[in-house]
Amino acid sequence: MSNITYVKGNILRATTYPRILIHSCNCDGQWGGGIAYQLALRYPKAENDYVELCEKYGSALLGKCTLLPSYENSDLLICCLFTSSSGGSSHGGKQSILDYTGLSLDKLRAFRAAGGKTKTNNDIINAYVGDNIKHQLGEYKLEMPQINSGIFGVPWKETECVLEKFNGDMNFTVYQL
Repeated sequence: MSNITYVKGNILRATTYPRILIHSCNCDGQWGGGIAYQLALRYPKAENDYVELCEKYGSALLGKCTLLPSYENSDLLICCLFTSSSGGSSHGGKQSILDYTGLSLDKLRAFRAAGGKTKTNNDIINAYVGDNIKHQLGEYKLEMPQINSGIFGVPWKETECVLEKFNGDMNFTVYQL
């Protein structure tokens, strides 16, 4: 049985359940395209947190992730997977993006398995969420667009293989337009 469910629709629509919206991003501090740009427009405070992290840590974020509150919806957390040093046309190569995606997701898996009770400052996962986690982490559905396949140019099937490695640990809902 697959750990990936596909749905057609708008991932940014409001929901009545807790969820973590996962997206891959760069370490430059720019949510300038794709889903990241849409998140920046809707959740500017979350973008500010992301920029602050990038300014502080830069490329040391590669292979890590962070959870950010949306500040607009208490049931929505935004998970940034740091998969590329730079954005736009100067992003990393396909294999490094896939490797960093797996490492970042493994950090998320471990954090969820620990119930979010552990301090993982080394992995920067919970630097901003603090009291913004309103539910048990296991109650949050994991949702994402077809990450890496837009600006980063990684064929979706290859990222899908990375997600499948977490079968039994994490289930993902992937939105398609």
